[in-house]
Amino acid sequence: MSNPTPYLRIRTGTAPKAGLNSTGTLSYAILKDADSAEAYFLVTGNSSAGYYSRVTVPFARIEAALAHLTEDQAFPAKTLKPAFPSGKSANDPGFLLALLRHEGLLSPAPEGAHLSVRTGDWAAWKAAVLAEAGEPFELPTKQIKTPMTAAEPTSASITAALPVTVHKGKKGRKDRAGHAHPTATAAEDEHHDPAA
Repeated sequence: MSNPTPYLRIRTGTAPKAGLNSTGTLSYAILKDADSAEAYFLVTGNSSAGYYSRVTVPFARIEAALAHLTEDQAFPAKTLKPAFPSGKSANDPGFLLALLRHEGLLSPAPEGAHLSVRTGDWAAWKAAVLAEAGEPFELPTKQIKTPMTAAEPTSASITAALPVTVHKGKKGRKDRAGHAHPTATAAEDEHHDPAA
């Protein structure tokens, strides 16, 4: 029941994440369709925490997402959200931004590293991708949960299971250095990083 894949892989790469507080790298592939009509971006791996969608992002949709901006106008990663189908990972626009920077199509804006501006020759980049022969490429079928993300519930349950000594009559007091009072919400406690 599987159809032959219509994609050809032009190249693969590894890009550093673009977020100000992000660590790790993203593996990706540059693809084209069998008719050499469209180029695509695809995240294929994440060296650190965070979901990513295993969807091809057509270059034309990236261009359309930025079409309302002037050529030198700075923009945040969320501007790329329309390039993805709805309901995909919240990380996708930021991850795509990292790939576009790595390919020389975007650069950090002078206004701040959290913003980007278009750079390079987009038409020449696309023409070069479509001119390559490429090799057959089969798309992955599922979204990936990285090892670090998979380990988080275990870490959280260990943190939640730590014994807390409650001192009667001392409301609002911290019972141990660096640990919130037992009345603190679980969300507040999750932000505490003992390694920081």
